[in-house]
Amino acid sequence: MASIQKKNNKYCVVYYCKDTDGKRKQKWETYDTKNEAKIRKAEIELKEKKGGIIVSNCKTLEDLINEYVELYGKDRWALSTYDGNMSLLKNYILPIIGKTPLTDINTRFLEIYYKTLTKTPSVPDLNGNVRSEFVSTSVIRDVHKLLNYL
Repeated sequence: MASIQKKNNKYCVVYYCKDTDGKRKQKWETYDTKNEAKIRKAEIELKEKKGGIIVSNCKTLEDLINEYVELYGKDRWALSTYDGNMSLLKNYILPIIGKTPLTDINTRFLEIYYKTLTKTPSVPDLNGNVRSEFVSTSVIRDVHKLLNYL
């Protein structure tokens, strides 16, 4: 069974699942509204009734991103959002930090990564035009928002 707990003006869905090794793990998922949390709670309880929830053990950021896109991105993003996010992943995230183990990612690591992006040449658009020599702050902001979803 899942439960909903209010924490700092957000709503957390708390539940237990088994990882690929069969160990029981507690999971917390945070949502902005109580309605979103209720919907997720219902999804979790339905999956539990159908046979349980298994959490995969992603080792690298690339593994986590691929799993996230497969589970959520394809179904929940609009087509234009999907295209934009996939471009950010393909051009600025996976080639630079995709092979990083999840255990190495922390706030300092991300600060260094964002600073690296300011010195990374920007990728041309579909017409071959380059807006600026290096990655712009708005693109870095979009990368940050995308990484926050994970």
